[in-house]
This record gives sequence, structure tokens and C-alpha cells, in this order.
Amino acid sequence: MKVSVDQVYTSVACNRIPEIVDWNNEGIICFGATNAIVIYDTTVKGKDPLTTLCHHRSIVNSVKWIRKVNGSCTELVSCSADKTGAIWSLEDGVWKVTSTLTGHTDGVTCVSAVYTRENDLVVYTASIDSTIRVWERCNGTTTHRQTIDLHSGLCLTLHAHRLPVVNKPVLFSALDDHKIHIFAGDDYHRVHTLVGHEDWVRGLDVLDIDNSTILLASASQDTYIRLWRIQHHVEEPTTGGIRVEQKLFVAHETNWSVKLDAVLAGHEGWVYGVQWHPCRSDKDTNKRLPVFRLLSSSLDKTLIVWEPDSSPTRGEGEGAWVERIRVGEVGGNGLGFYGSRFGPNGKSFMGHGYNGSFHIWSVCEETGQWEPQVVCGGHFGGVQAVRWEARGRYLTSAAADQTTRLHAPWLLPNGQGTEWHEIGRPQVHGYDMAGLAIVSSTVYASAAEEKVIRVFRAPHNFLQNFKNIVGEELDGDTEGPEGASVPSLGLSNKAVFNDTEQAEDDGYFVPVDLKAPPTEETLQQNTLWPETHKLYGHGYEVYALAATTTSPGLLASACRATTAEHAAVLIWETSNWQQIQKLVSHQLTVTQLEFSPDGLRLLSVSRDRRWTLYQRQEGSKWFDTVATTDKSNGVHARIIWCCAWAHDGRVFGTGSRDGKVGISIEKSIEYFFLYLAFFIIGHLYLI
Repeated sequence: MKVSVDQVYTSVACNRIPEIVDWNNEGIICFGATNAIVIYDTTVKGKDPLTTLCHHRSIVNSVKWIRKVNGSCTELVSCSADKTGAIWSLEDGVWKVTSTLTGHTDGVTCVSAVYTRENDLVVYTASIDSTIRVWERCNGTTTHRQTIDLHSGLCLTLHAHRLPVVNKPVLFSALDDHKIHIFAGDDYHRVHTLVGHEDWVRGLDVLDIDNSTILLASASQDTYIRLWRIQHHVEEPTTGGIRVEQKLFVAHETNWSVKLDAVLAGHEGWVYGVQWHPCRSDKDTNKRLPVFRLLSSSLDKTLIVWEPDSSPTRGEGEGAWVERIRVGEVGGNGLGFYGSRFGPNGKSFMGHGYNGSFHIWSVCEETGQWEPQVVCGGHFGGVQAVRWEARGRYLTSAAADQTTRLHAPWLLPNGQGTEWHEIGRPQVHGYDMAGLAIVSSTVYASAAEEKVIRVFRAPHNFLQNFKNIVGEELDGDTEGPEGASVPSLGLSNKAVFNDTEQAEDDGYFVPVDLKAPPTEETLQQNTLWPETHKLYGHGYEVYALAATTTSPGLLASACRATTAEHAAVLIWETSNWQQIQKLVSHQLTVTQLEFSPDGLRLLSVSRDRRWTLYQRQEGSKWFDTVATTDKSNGVHARIIWCCAWAHDGRVFGTGSRDGKVGISIEKSIEYFFLYLAFFIIGHLYLI
């Protein structure tokens, strides 16, 4: 029997680091997600637009496209805390690592690359080991060329560019001394230092103005953006007029002058990212022309697009710089933007936030307004639990990022199919999430690093939007609350009713009518579910939850434990949320609980390397222990992390840290026969 498996949805956030996201002219975004590289094709509709690339062994710190002169991108470069960098190339439609850059003695934090010829590259990597390494790829072979010693200095960002006139690479490096250091020459010595910022410089980008001039933009934690004009120096006759001070330096045996062109003040927080608008092509000559438009991102929760004020007496790009567009977040628990990038032709731009979220705005051709777009997203902390709704209409997930998220297929307009997205964020908590259980299509229970179990019910506004987006109707309380909000310094989602007088004191919640998946701001504030019950009974942090999908409704819970008393499984009746039974079997923390599909059996696995099976008494809600393992007959030698039932409830599996998967098959009603299968180096052994 052949089984076809297709990937239909990938939910993930980018790492919470500057320069972790880049967007090329083909509409493809690359970003780092934990230790993986993700390729996000924004032009794909109706199927999963994300491709995950695995190579690094630790968190990825930076990802950048390597742009050719014509703006096309078929390669990217990445670096990681695993002390390495990597060059990725697209070959026959598949991304492959063509060069691994090893040699640093500590994590690599910054990377940049520039083409010197058609396929030859120079790559620069900066590390916590206070060095910048220069790598050269020639004729397909990458070699280490030079190490620049920073003498205990820390490089915060790098940008490589080809100098006009000489057409050779130059490296701009921002160090922890608040200065921008320029390295050039065959031996990459320091040729000049740009002084002016009063705090760390976190973003750099260069615009080619003409055949002899470039404009360097630098973004700093002092909240300012500085524009530096660097041009081929030619002696001019002195005049009596006022002139801006210029500094001279020599690079590649050519004289250059640099002056401060402008200081942009508009942000109220640290400025982390800056990028120039992509160059445009002249229709007649096909020559690439500069566009004087600059995008910046800041921790003040705003993105700003800057342009020089047009004036008939000044040339292009020579007016006073003013902000033309300002967008961002309002409210929520976000802490601003770590970076921003222009999209293809500059008709879109994006920002990535402190929570690893993406925000994309595109210009409306008819109105000229910038409108938020549907974008991918996901957890930025480790996912601890996922649960399907009984009929498979949506999937919920809980993670260490202190959120619970709801994912469902969006019914695309005009019959284009479906596309999975996050459409709700029922819980934004103050503790890391540990587990969840779906009680019904509109009720779920969650556990975090606290002793209490919280129960949530879908509000009326969510039920309406779920029907609009998914095309499915969930059975809920139409007379219930409209939504929910979290009070300041609170942990409980407070119900918000459709009452004008009460709404004034209910924080940020505003009912919204959605026809498409919500934006990050809406997810944070307007898709919360109100909390209806708190369940107390455990002595330590609740660790595992499970619920039946059949009548009578039951909820099982377990907490962290070092004794049999605290390792007990508690059974709750969901009709009145009363505790009805306490099941004692394990000695240490129960790591997972699972009810059989018919709700007649409950399986628990634990840190004590044992599993226990409970059978519900006929015609009762009470459970009896019918099977368990111990040290003499146990299969697993390490902690058992997970368990699952087959669809018919006659087979279950357990997974352990020892690399074994145990399969248990029902032999009779009274007892189970153990049928073990485990993997060793890719081979399957049956015992």
C-alpha cells in the first residue's frame, strides 16, 4: 500500500535577532528560525510557501541574500552560534550548502558577501572571538584569505560593497566603540573610521548614486540615522563659500572623500535596521538608477520610509530628508521591530518584531495607501503541545513563548483553494505554556508553569470570524461574551461583553469583522478567548493534560513530581469542572496523558520509565489500573516522553529518550501483550 504525504503547512517565527531576515527582488524572503534557514516565497498561493533548510547545529544569527549586479539572487549566506558560516546555492531547484566556513573559535554573529566577478565571491564573517574572517570563492573553491584582529572589540554589523571607479570590495564594520570602521585593500587594513554616533551602530546599507559616489546609511541605538556621502576625490579650486567638512582617505590606491550628508531624527527608540529602496531600471537604457528612499525600523514599534524633500533648486536626492510613511504596532505585548526590508520594486516592505512576527505592508495602486497583508507566522519558543479539534477543523498549539495559537485552513477567494494560517491566539500568558487539551470545539484547557489549570471558551466574535475565514460553523454560545482582554499586570483573560459602558474599561479589545487571517496586531489583542474556570488540585506546576472527545466529558491532568503523591493523575468532570478521582501509579512526573478514541481507556507515561493503562468502569466515570510496567518488565531504559493511540483504540505507542518506540497491542480485554519495535541507526528491529 502506497501512502502519499504532502507538506501543507509550516508555522514558524524568525529568530529574535537583527539582520535575521532578507527579501529579494523575486519576492522570496529568507530568514533564520532556531537553527534552520527558511525560504518563504511570498508569490505562492494555495499551498505551503515555506521551505526549511537544515545545516547549522545552533541558533542562526544572520541570513542575507547575495545580490548580483542586476539584482537577481540565487545564493545566500548564513552564520550561526555553532561557530560556522555557510554559503547556500540554488541548484536544479534545490537549495544546497556549497561551502561551510569554519575557523572561528566562538559564535559567528554577522555575515556579509559581495560578488567580485560573475560567480566569484568574497564573504566576511564576524565572531564573538573578536575577529573578522575574510573568505574568497574562486572557480567554485572557497578558501580562508585573511583574519582581521579586532583586539577584544566586538563587531555588531557588517556590510560589504563594491567601490565605484575601482570596482573592488570594501568592508564597513560597526564595532562596540560606536564607530564605523572601513577596511579595504588586498590586505584589508583599516583605511578610515566614521565617528558621530553616540551608541552602538546596528544597521548599515549602501546606495550607488553614480559612477563615483555611494551613500552609506547607518542606524544606531542613539535613535539617529546618519547618511555618509563617500565619493572619488578630485581636487577642486577653493571658493569663499561655506563648505561641509570632508575627510580624505585612500582605498585601493585611490583618493576618497567622506562627509556627513544628513542626520535623520524621528525614531524614539533604538534603531536596529536600515535599507535603501531597490534600484529602478531605466526603460530606454536598462541602466540601474538609484531611488532616494530609505526604510528604517526601531524598537519604538514603528517603521519609517524617508525621502528627500523635492525642490526645483536642488538636484535629485539633495533636499532635506523627511519621513513620508510611518507604520507600526499599537498596543499588544510586542517590543518593537528588529529589522525591515523592502519587497520587489519597493511596492511592499516588511518588518520583523521582537516576538519573531512578520508584518508586511503593500501599496494600493488605486488609493496609494499602504495596507497590511496576510503573512506567515508561528511560535518563537519551543512548541510543547499540539491538539486537533475533534473533527479536524483546526489545530491548536501551546509553546514556551507563553502563547496558545489556533491554526486553520483559510478558504481563499475565487475558488483558489485553501491556505493554512494562524487565525487566533486564544491565550497570551505570563508563564511558559506546558500543555493543552481540547474539551469541545469551543472549549479548551491549558497548563503553564503554574499550579492552576485554566479553561477557555470561544467568544462570539471569534465564532463569527472562524466562519468567515474557514467556511465552517462552530457550535458556540451566541449569547456569550464578545471577546476578551488581559488587564494590566494580570494573567486571566477577562470576558468583554457587547456593552458600551463596560467596553471603555476593557483594554484594547475591539470587535473585528475578518474575511482573511488576522494581522499580528489583531492576533495579539482581538482574538483572545475569555477564561471561564480555574482548576486547583495540584501541588506543583501542571505538566500534562488530556481530554475525552466523547460523553461523558472528562479531563485528566498531572503535574511535576518527585513523589508518588504528587505524580498522581487527577480526573475532572467537564460538565461541572469538579475533581472526581485521583489515580496513583507513577513515582515521578507524568510526561504525557492520552485518552483512547472511545474515551474508555487512559494511558500515562512518566519520567520513572513506566507506562500505566487505566480502564473506565462500565457505566461509570471511575477508572481502574489494568496494566503497568516496572523495572523487571519495562521496555524503556530512559525517560518516556510521549505516547499515542491508534485510531481503533486497540494499539498504543510509547517513545523514549533511549531511542526506542514501544508498540502495545490488545490481546484480550483483561490484559495487553507487548509488541516492541525500536530503531537503531535507521534499522527496524521487531521483538
